[in-house]
Amino acid sequence: MRIIILAFFSFFVITSNVFSDQIPSKYQGYWSGKSCKFSIEQYALFVGTNGYIYEDDSQVEFNFVFPKNIEGWTAFQTNDNEPQFNYFYRIDKDQLVERYPPENWDRNDYSFLKNQQTQDTIYYKCESNDPLIESKYGELLSLLNSSVIQSCRNPEQDKCLQDLFRFLDVNKDKRLHRAELNRGLRSLTLVSVLLGQNANDDLDKTTTFGVYIAIVPFLPLITQTLMANIDYDGSNSLSINEISQDRKDLFSAILLAKDGVIEDIRSLPGILQNFAPLLQGLDNFN
Repeated sequence: MRIIILAFFSFFVITSNVFSDQIPSKYQGYWSGKSCKFSIEQYALFVGTNGYIYEDDSQVEFNFVFPKNIEGWTAFQTNDNEPQFNYFYRIDKDQLVERYPPENWDRNDYSFLKNQQTQDTIYYKCESNDPLIESKYGELLSLLNSSVIQSCRNPEQDKCLQDLFRFLDVNKDKRLHRAELNRGLRSLTLVSVLLGQNANDDLDKTTTFGVYIAIVPFLPLITQTLMANIDYDGSNSLSINEISQDRKDLFSAILLAKDGVIEDIRSLPGILQNFAPLLQGLDNFN
């Protein structure tokens, strides 16, 4: 149970610390083909303050990224030593132009930004999100549009944790209720599944969502177990003090345990899959 609580709050703290700036506002929003309808275009890109989610007819891709200005383009890069994803963007005549590096790129030669060597992808800005995309990724779109990632990039412990708590606290009563915890767990599960897919070429969109859909029905049982473990005042809800009980400096503890928590997050989908049947069995005793 410790892994779920830590992963729930530490994911944003650890991930946010790698970013230096948010994505420029001119790129933020929902982009697709001319009709802006995913059912017609079969591809869509949503760009938030510190990340993006992309889907087409065969794949879905989600990443937290940091932007970098290079020769008139903005690079969206992951923060690995050898980034797995490198996309370059610019606005041209109100259209978003996406350019890819050439095959076997050495990561030093940017001449392809001036002399096109690959087929660009062109996106049109849409006034609103496609209903299909919003129905599938609503929680992630909200996260990408929130202040959580940006505020957690600074070592201001209170602001980071308070912004994260406010994001989870939908009804703004300064307590997390079961539905709010379920929403947070859905977000965490979907993020971990999508990021896990990025590192596994054998997983396609159908398989990824199969894993996610298999886990979601059991999340209320995990929430129930969370309540039983840390709802100290019996209010059927959680305060930020209850969550950090016995861990006076939760922020520093998370950063010190960074490597271990990252591994916990990467393994979270498998853990939840194995844990869910046990929870279901326990629930039958109630």
